[in-house]
Amino acid sequence: MSNLSLQTKPYSLDDECQRFESVGASICIKASVEQTGGVFNLFDVLCPPGYETPLHIHYAEDVAIYVLAGVLDIFWGEESKRAKPGSYFFQPKGTPHGFRVNGTEPVRMLYLTFPAGFDAFVMERAKPFTDFDAMMLEARHKIEILGSLPALEKGEDDE
Repeated sequence: MSNLSLQTKPYSLDDECQRFESVGASICIKASVEQTGGVFNLFDVLCPPGYETPLHIHYAEDVAIYVLAGVLDIFWGEESKRAKPGSYFFQPKGTPHGFRVNGTEPVRMLYLTFPAGFDAFVMERAKPFTDFDAMMLEARHKIEILGSLPALEKGEDDE
């Protein structure tokens, strides 16, 4: 395996980016595997009201989430928390996790994975898929789907 390193040429992006739909959310890739030399991916993600991921595990990358707008219920391991703008969560690889949009407003977040490589999954998952194709893609990217998210216990928020 070759050593990964950040690219040597700086780059910048303004607030505009080409968004695409993938796994039910609107996603902009701010930092791809090519731009970071394989070190990390950074996504600007917009999730509509009612959106939720399944409870799942990333075995290949750590995940960090920073909430910019809206309210999100985040689940990791045996814990859960209500996240509002300014909330930050880190889920090490191998940790069961997921999230759901809470309320009637969309959620905008920065979603960071490291090392890089999750961008390939996001781009591939934007294409039409059968359930079998989705399972094969998840297996190739070392993602295990565990099932639906649990209900958030009353009083579990960050107020």
